[in-house]
Amino acid sequence: MATATFDHALPPAFVAALAKEAERESWWRDVLQDASLVVATRGRSLNVYWQGQALFTVSCPHGTLRVTTHEKFLLDPALAGQVPLGADGAFDTAALLQRALVSRYEGPATLAKLKAAAALFAGDEKRGCHEIAVRNAAVIDVEVAFPGRHTVGEHTHTAPRVDLAAVEANGSGAQLVFWETKTYANGELRALGEEAAPVCRQVEAYRTILTAQRESVEASYTRVAQNLVAFRAMGWARALPPLIEAVGTGAAKLRLGDVPRVGLVVFGFDAGQRDEARWQAHRLKLEQHIPTVRFVGDAAKVKL
Repeated sequence: MATATFDHALPPAFVAALAKEAERESWWRDVLQDASLVVATRGRSLNVYWQGQALFTVSCPHGTLRVTTHEKFLLDPALAGQVPLGADGAFDTAALLQRALVSRYEGPATLAKLKAAAALFAGDEKRGCHEIAVRNAAVIDVEVAFPGRHTVGEHTHTAPRVDLAAVEANGSGAQLVFWETKTYANGELRALGEEAAPVCRQVEAYRTILTAQRESVEASYTRVAQNLVAFRAMGWARALPPLIEAVGTGAAKLRLGDVPRVGLVVFGFDAGQRDEARWQAHRLKLEQHIPTVRFVGDAAKVKL
């Protein structure tokens, strides 16, 4: 059972405030011009991601943008000096405090510092997922959370989160397809005994939730496509595929299909790991339970 309605699209007042921000030299203009970043709408907010880390979280109360970043991203990653330790056990941080923090946003150079700092906190799975998102123009959303509590079978899931949402051609229309991404090293890919691997239950839960929220998900992502078309008009450097543009302009209908599709992408392995006998057994079970599975050693080579 879901206790909240899914909606990731930004309202018109939010989009208008972003359009105004794009007209001047600002953090938002720099974000739009950096195709290596992922911009994700969240309904009441917007996140700008670098390797799974939210560089900026943006809200728009009363039509005015409010922008925040995590304090850990403001520590200048270029720091390389030594800090004296006094006889009393105190570090002499007086000089450090003057140069340690990024205290002002001053254009692309500041954005580069934030990205470098954020990269220190990204794990292999987040980095790989980011690579897939920026290299596949059909991706319309990342870190897709379904708000509320959802009971699927014997398990209750609170705000479950699937990694990617993409748009594919389906006849004369467009179909939403979701993807869970895992590194080869992730234990959730491996089954214990005859049971299905944990990721199989995860994917099945997403399918059930999408079926229950079909209308709200389809309507929400139609409006998200409209948001992305608006970002392109603001000067967004990302290549927006014709299919997403068609959905955003109303030329194509976006649907989940008769049975919502949730696939699995596994990356981060070499040829030896790929051919290892125990892994082959786990891979076979994954393919038996999940209709669409992609195994690609290098995340940068994944094509959705």
